[in-house]
Amino acid sequence: MAIKVLTERKFKEGTAEAAHQLIKELRAVGTLRRGFVSGQTLISAEDPHRFLVISTWTDANGWEAWRASEKRNQIAVKIGELLEEPERVEVYYVERKEVEGADMA
Repeated sequence: MAIKVLTERKFKEGTAEAAHQLIKELRAVGTLRRGFVSGQTLISAEDPHRFLVISTWTDANGWEAWRASEKRNQIAVKIGELLEEPERVEVYYVERKEVEGADMA
């Protein structure tokens, strides 16, 4: 089942350009991973140091393999040095016919 991964990052003042370059590097490497479909980076209109990356994966297994990969973690360490606060990652199903406890009618 396809998923969307939302990763929100708040970068320190003066690091937005370096952050954007690292995020582009991360995506470039991620596009080669099994299960990657697409990615998009949004920059807050109210705060140019707040980025939201939305990536689409064919399934959670592909995302989890990428998240645990050595290459991703190498880049993530560099990104982490620029963060003002810890990143937030949320995973959403793109479509699911049955969601526990929910009426999808």
